[in-house]
Amino acid sequence: MTQTIRDFKYCIPKLLILLVTLYAMLMMLHWPVGFTFFTQLSNLYAALVAGLQIAKPRSAGLAVVKYTATVCITATFLVFLTVLAPLDPRGLVAAYTQDHCASLCMHFITPVLTAWDFLANDAGDLRPDRKLVPFAVLPPLLYYLMILMLSMSGFRWNGKTAPYPFLNYDAPAGWFGFMPETADYTTLGIGVAYAVLGMVGVFLLLGWLLAAAARAVRNKRGK
Repeated sequence: MTQTIRDFKYCIPKLLILLVTLYAMLMMLHWPVGFTFFTQLSNLYAALVAGLQIAKPRSAGLAVVKYTATVCITATFLVFLTVLAPLDPRGLVAAYTQDHCASLCMHFITPVLTAWDFLANDAGDLRPDRKLVPFAVLPPLLYYLMILMLSMSGFRWNGKTAPYPFLNYDAPAGWFGFMPETADYTTLGIGVAYAVLGMVGVFLLLGWLLAAAARAVRNKRGK
């Protein structure tokens, strides 16, 4: 009975992640280009890992992958909350309620569920000696490489060279400029090179914080 309860607690948040992600993706089908955004891809990544963990529970290898997915989805939560939603010309509430609240699912509900699930159920499966932080920057770097390849091949996002304002190298600040007076919903007014460095720094910091939290959880459980 005790083991059944543990299995239930392990699987339920992962099932919720799958269901919430499925709803959000269905609501986004009308906008195919959206599936090149880090938001959608990080949500799909978190859902994929959750599904694999249900199929193969308590895997140390999948726990590391879950760690990287949690870093990604946490970045999605923070960047939308602090940068993208406030810049939305429709307002903060509309930014979260668009597409029948798919935005709320992708930018809040799934990130919270994933972070909670990682710390409650997956942190204990990580090897204490595993150096996790370098893994945290791999997904965003791979994502930016994909975006750059699409952009260089002529793909455009509403006429912009990137799906996010801080990656739009066609803005006045270009790659290495610093023009904060030009900041709007299409650019932050800083060069893309600085934005990418900042992105790497954010992911390293989030990775370090999450790894520290995982160590605290393991130490509390005596693992």
